[in-house]
Order: sequence, then structure tokens, then C-alpha cells
Amino acid sequence: MVKQERAGRTRQAVLLAAAETFARVGFEAASLVDISRRAGVSKGALYFHFVSKQALADGVRRASGREVGSAALRALRADGPALQGLIDFSHELARMLREDVVVRAGVRLGRPGPRRDGAQEGPDGRPVPVAPDVAWRSLTAVVQRLLDRAAEAGELCPGVDRRAAAELLTAAAAGQVLLAGEETDRPGPEAVTRLWTAALPALVAAERRAGYRV
Repeated sequence: MVKQERAGRTRQAVLLAAAETFARVGFEAASLVDISRRAGVSKGALYFHFVSKQALADGVRRASGREVGSAALRALRADGPALQGLIDFSHELARMLREDVVVRAGVRLGRPGPRRDGAQEGPDGRPVPVAPDVAWRSLTAVVQRLLDRAAEAGELCPGVDRRAAAELLTAAAAGQVLLAGEETDRPGPEAVTRLWTAALPALVAAERRAGYRV
């Protein structure tokens, strides 16, 4: 039991060190030697838990996905108006990106872009671009579920295309992440507020907008 607990702590230390490194320098520039030093373990101990840098990146992405998934589940289970729940969820995601290095690293690792880590090359000899991370598609589904609930409760303007709105809101969130780059204080609360200040008039009748905290 003691051995298992020690192994679990080592794995978590390596995962956190990898997240910190990936968030700071990205996948390509990350060094397993630097990660093992940051974790305070030998390279052999690192390889015992993660057989390659790609396996480490996959572990960070999964951990990030679990954190975001838990936040989404809380939003879906929350009481109160569904649209307010969606607004609060967007603020929570922004906070996690600022404060949780595992979430920030997972999002950076899932960002579309050219791969040079052994991916196949296209006809022009250039690396094939990575497809957008499935996490964004899952996020769109959560946003649409909350918009559907808001529509059923009469919160939204008649005729709102909830699917298009969900895709647009998710794209705006992804854009904020891309603009933030390596800045750990972005996206800030004011950026989320600006997004909702712009989006609410397309979703909610004028007489109802004052009832939402953006």
C-alpha cells in the first residue's frame, strides 16, 4: 500500500511538472530531462510511468479534460436560470485557464497547429496540421444543452438558432484562448464580460437582459 501511494505521488508530481513545462514552452521545446528535474525524480522513474513525451502530453490532456468535464457537469446540474449557468460556466473556464496549469497546458496541447513530432507529412512535404481537439466539440455540446434548457424555460428570444449560437460562443472562447497565448492572466473576467455583453442582445429580449450577471 505504501509503495502504491508513493508511486501515485510520483506520477502526480511528474504530471504536474509536465503540465508546467508544456504550458510554458509547448510540446516541441519541452525536455524530459527538464520535466524529471522539475518533478524531483530520476528519468527512469519518469519512464516507469510515462514511456514517452507523447504519453506525458496525452496524460496532461486527459487530466485537463477531466477538470473541464467536472466544471461542465457542475454547470449542467446547477439550479437557477440555464443561461445564467452558462455565463457562470464561461467565467469558471476562464478562471481555470488562468489558475490551473494542468487545464492551461491541456488546452495548449490540444491547440490546432503543425506537428513536427513524427506526424505524417502532406504532399508538399509540410507537416499535416493537427485536427482541433475533441474537447472543443464536447464544449459546444454542453453550451447547446444549456441554451436548449434556456429556450425551454422561455429565456431566449423566439427563433434563436441554438446550434449556431453554441458554435459561435465556443469559437469566441477558443479565440480568447489563442489570443492569450502564454499569458497566464488571460482570458480575464473582463474579456468574458465583453463577450456576453455583445452576445446577450442576440439571445435575450431587451426587457430581460438586466436579470443576468455577465
